[in-house]
Amino acid sequence: MPGDAEFCFKTRSKAFIQKFYGELSPGEVAAGVNAYMPGDYLRMAEKMEFFIVENNGLPVGFFTIKRIDTNTAEIPLIYVDLNQLGKGIGTTCIQFIKKWLSSNWIDVKTLIVDTVIPKYNGDFYQRMGFIPIEETFCDFPDLKVKALRLCKELNS
Repeated sequence: MPGDAEFCFKTRSKAFIQKFYGELSPGEVAAGVNAYMPGDYLRMAEKMEFFIVENNGLPVGFFTIKRIDTNTAEIPLIYVDLNQLGKGIGTTCIQFIKKWLSSNWIDVKTLIVDTVIPKYNGDFYQRMGFIPIEETFCDFPDLKVKALRLCKELNS
């Protein structure tokens, strides 16, 4: 929905501006903010699984799931409203993703996520069972940003 797309844009932009600047250069922060406009979120929802996380009917986060191949899925985006950090929403999202995959894409055995801010959120992913596997890059328009790929093997 258009209102959801606006929420996603604002939530992601605030994260880059208010939280990620310590780990990213000003140019990388700007590229991250400008990488997706509200219309891009609507287009993403047509191409991959897109979820809005709500609490009491209000959006508090969002995430996407993309199938890479028969056995591998990726979390391209996962963001929680900054005012909701530390309330278990991210943990609940990862638990939901695992459950959703086991019900909908039963052949998926590996879940990956790339992060451009591993110092900021790497501990979270590792607590969720992800293991750092390699350095990679995230492609923002006109800029490649160094990232860390993490991997989680899913139980059968």
